[in-house]
Amino acid sequence: MPPDETPDLLIAEYVLGVLSREERERVEAMIALDPRHQRALAQWQAQFAEWLGQLPASTPPGGTWARIEQRLFADASHSPSRASGWWNNLGLWRWTTAALAAGLLASVLVLQQPLPAPTPGPALLARLEQPDGTTLFAATIHTDRRGVLFVNTQHADWSGKSAEAWVIPADGKPRSLGLLPANASATLNVTPPLADLLAAGAVLAVTLEPLNGSPSGLPTGPVVAQGKISSL
Repeated sequence: MPPDETPDLLIAEYVLGVLSREERERVEAMIALDPRHQRALAQWQAQFAEWLGQLPASTPPGGTWARIEQRLFADASHSPSRASGWWNNLGLWRWTTAALAAGLLASVLVLQQPLPAPTPGPALLARLEQPDGTTLFAATIHTDRRGVLFVNTQHADWSGKSAEAWVIPADGKPRSLGLLPANASATLNVTPPLADLLAAGAVLAVTLEPLNGSPSGLPTGPVVAQGKISSL
């Protein structure tokens, strides 16, 4: 975490989408392991929901932030008064830019016919434990239930196998959420039919399957970790 940024500020920047890929991964891991940060995430998502929900989804080209910072600070080394201190604080500039963008968006929205704001659902999470009780994954379900973040908390060696994540709802039938990378955090996208199954009381599980996943659409290998979804 940058030395001049608090966890709450980082989470707000995460919700606004102004962090680099490396910073996003660190914040996602931080959120997955601490209920206080999960509550902060839900609060910031609710606060920005009306603004962000009306923006079209888009993905900026790689290196966008690097090019912006290069253009902003290309001449900083030639200006002693700007080479240090608050002027050259990238965190300050990043947060100021995000705040200005949010303020501009709010100004535009008040001129339009009010639209119904999306209502974030409760924060949902699960700790997937191994048979010996050790937590292997911390899982956080996005408030719109369209994605699940899995953060591995232990190193695992599954050579020649794929780790596949499943949701098991009340009917007891496992549905695949997708494959997890080895020893790395990952967000699995959730299709609309599965989104409603990600509810408190359902179970998340990870099994070992052949490479490229289960050939049958159902678990075929051993369950290496599982845990019940709970709401905050």
